[in-house]
Amino acid sequence: MVLPLNFEAPFTDSGSIENIHKVIDPLFLNDLKEELEAIKGIQVPGTQKKRLKEYQKKLSGLVFFDPACGSGNFLTETYISLRRIENEVLRLISAADSKTMTGQITFGFEEDSPIQVSIHQFYGIEINDFAVAVAQTALWIAESQAMKETEDIVHQSLDFFPLKTYKGITEGNALRIDWSKAVPVNNVSYIMGNPPFRGARFMSAEQKSDIAIVFPGWKNVGNLDYVGCWYKKTFDMIKETTARAALVSTNSISQGDAVAILWKPLFEQGVHIDFAHRTFVWDSEASDKASVHCVVIGFSTAPSNKKKVIYTDGQAQTVSNINAYLLDAPNVFIENRKHPLCNAPEIGIGNKPIDGGHYLFEETEMQEFINKEPGAAKYFHPWYGAREFINRSPRYCLYLANCSPSELRKLPECLNVKFPNLGTNFKPIAFVWD
Repeated sequence: MVLPLNFEAPFTDSGSIENIHKVIDPLFLNDLKEELEAIKGIQVPGTQKKRLKEYQKKLSGLVFFDPACGSGNFLTETYISLRRIENEVLRLISAADSKTMTGQITFGFEEDSPIQVSIHQFYGIEINDFAVAVAQTALWIAESQAMKETEDIVHQSLDFFPLKTYKGITEGNALRIDWSKAVPVNNVSYIMGNPPFRGARFMSAEQKSDIAIVFPGWKNVGNLDYVGCWYKKTFDMIKETTARAALVSTNSISQGDAVAILWKPLFEQGVHIDFAHRTFVWDSEASDKASVHCVVIGFSTAPSNKKKVIYTDGQAQTVSNINAYLLDAPNVFIENRKHPLCNAPEIGIGNKPIDGGHYLFEETEMQEFINKEPGAAKYFHPWYGAREFINRSPRYCLYLANCSPSELRKLPECLNVKFPNLGTNFKPIAFVWD
C-alpha cells in the first residue's frame, strides 16, 4: 500500500466522478438503469406510461445516506444520476402521451410539478462546518441544473426560488452521533461514502476514543484503522433491514489483522459482501492528491438473488462468494497467534525503532560522529528497514545496550544525544543494560 499510514482523507477530496461510480453503479444505479430499459421495451403506450409512473414513484422513495459526506460529492453525483434517469422517464411519458392522444398534445401530469426526485432524499454527516455548507450548496446547484433540463422536456417553467429549507447534512462527529437522528433509519435505502483514513498507529487520542466507543467489548480493535468504525456503524444501521451499503477504504481493511478483527464478527452476525473492487489507485481532482490504494466493498445483511461480482483492474468477474479478503473463496479468517504452527523460532515485533530517529545515522553522519568520538565506533551496527533493504544501502544504529555505565561515562557524545518532544518519561532502549 503506497498510502502513508498517517494519511487522513481531506473533506474536499472525495475522488473523481469515475471512482464515485465504482461505488454507486453496482450498489444501485446499474439495477435502476436495467429496470428502465425493461420498461422501454413495453410496446403498449398506456401500459408503459403506467409502469413509468410507478418507476418514478419508486425513484422518489429511495433514501441515500453518506455518513462521512465531506463536501457532498457522493450525494451530489447520486442526485444528478437519479435526476437524469427521472428526466429520461419524463421524456418517455411525453412520448407515450403523444402516441395515445389526437389533436392538440398536452403533457400528461396531474401534479403541480412533474419532478418527484428531491434533494430531501439525501442525508449526510460531516464534521467540518464549512464542508457542510459546501455540500448543501452543491445539492442546490445540482437541483437547479437538473430542473433546467426538465423544463426543456415538459415545455413549462418550474419554480426553483424561493429555496426550500434543506437540513439533510448534519454537522458533527459521525462516530459520536446516533445515525438514526441524522436520517430516518427505517427508510434508508443505501449507505455510501468515502470515510476518513487513519492508520491504527497514527490516530489521535480522540480518534482512539472513537474506536472504543464504536467497538465496545471487541477484541484487538486497537489494531484497526480508523475507517473500520464506519463499517461497524453502517452494520448497526442496516442489520435486519433491506438497506445496502458500499464504502471506499484503504485496502488495509481487507488485509492482515483487520480481516479477522473486523469482518469475522460481522460475518457471524449476518453480513455478506455483495460486490467489491479490489485494490486500485483512488485518483482525485485535487491538485495535491495523494496516491491512495483503495478498495470498494458493497455489503448488506438482507438476502439477495443478485450475482456477486469482483472487479479487478476494471474487469468484472461473477463469483459464487466474496470473502473478507475480497477473494472468490470460502469465508475463512486468518487470526494472529502467539506461537508458530510448526517447530520454528518465534519472532517478535520486528524492526520498529521508537527513538525518534536519534540513534539512526546515515553513513556520513556516522563517520562525523566517530571522528568526534572514536570510542563509539564499535557500538555502531548496520540497520536495515524496507528502504535500506531495497536499495542495499544500510543506515547505522548507535546501539549502546552492551555498553557498561563506566564505559559510557567515557563517551560524552553518546551521553549528549538529545530526545526533543519525547517526554520526560521516555527511556531509550539503547540505554537499557543487561
